[in-house]
Amino acid sequence: MRCAWGLLLIAGCAAEANFDASLEHANLRVPYQTEPSMIAVYTSDVEQPYDVLGDLEVTMRQQGGFGEMPTKDMLVAELRKQAGRIGAHAIVLLSFGDKGMSAWSYNELRGHGRAIRFR
Repeated sequence: MRCAWGLLLIAGCAAEANFDASLEHANLRVPYQTEPSMIAVYTSDVEQPYDVLGDLEVTMRQQGGFGEMPTKDMLVAELRKQAGRIGAHAIVLLSFGDKGMSAWSYNELRGHGRAIRFR
């Protein structure tokens, strides 16, 4: 019976998200957060003047052999959440890596973007 419970626990695991922010290009700090649902996402740059808050990278991994597969929608939601924590209005230059395997997971997906705040 223990084995059956273990399989149920593994099968119900959500994808794990790891976050990394590079503030090398940051030229502004914001003292408050933004609601993630209010953050616009663009795959290219925008014409409107803005300040860079930081470069974001999220890696999502499947937990175990039966865990939830990471998707681009999950990555965008996590990027929005992280950008919201630093007060961003938008994420520009959004890109995704190829799905692949790593030493820690069967399936892994990466997303990159730049958190910005419009002037």
